[in-house]
Amino acid sequence: MGYCVQLGILCSLVLVFCTGFCSAAESSSALIYIQGSESAITNGSNGMIITVKDVVPYFHITDGVESKLVPVGSLADISYPVQAVVNLFNAENETNSIIHVSNLSLSDENKVLTLDVTPLEFYEGERLKSFVNGQTPLSDEKIGEYNRAGIYLEAVWEAPSNALNCIPCFCCDFGGSGECGNICECCTPT
Repeated sequence: MGYCVQLGILCSLVLVFCTGFCSAAESSSALIYIQGSESAITNGSNGMIITVKDVVPYFHITDGVESKLVPVGSLADISYPVQAVVNLFNAENETNSIIHVSNLSLSDENKVLTLDVTPLEFYEGERLKSFVNGQTPLSDEKIGEYNRAGIYLEAVWEAPSNALNCIPCFCCDFGGSGECGNICECCTPT
């Protein structure tokens, strides 16, 4: 084989391998811990409802590298549904269950948290894996009042997309003076 043919095959293989190893941005996730006192599990029209009173005004959030305390009102910024582990305690019972949270709301000046949930049998994600050991599925037997609650949410954010293609441009006033003004931003959807 000639030198040019070998070089062409080598370049083709390098091109195929380089293209094959490119990856897209992954969704980022974080673990959120919310704590409260009095709580109750009731049946709702679309599953179960968990109500937690006296919610601590800040929740703990970590991505595995960095941790922060964030005001509990920021929970409204998370996109739902999410998966979670709920720990409920009272004198007679302790429950540790995997749930699917379809909606979350705060009331009474962010002191009462209401979760619309569906029980899950298993968990396939990564963030909550350490909390699912010894879990029992949430069922009608668990309906009742509890003294203390801890909720671990797996919040997932989608990778950012290029929704706008922003190009800086100069805003010029040619209506008499002919001088250019300040730099403005001309954004057009892509």
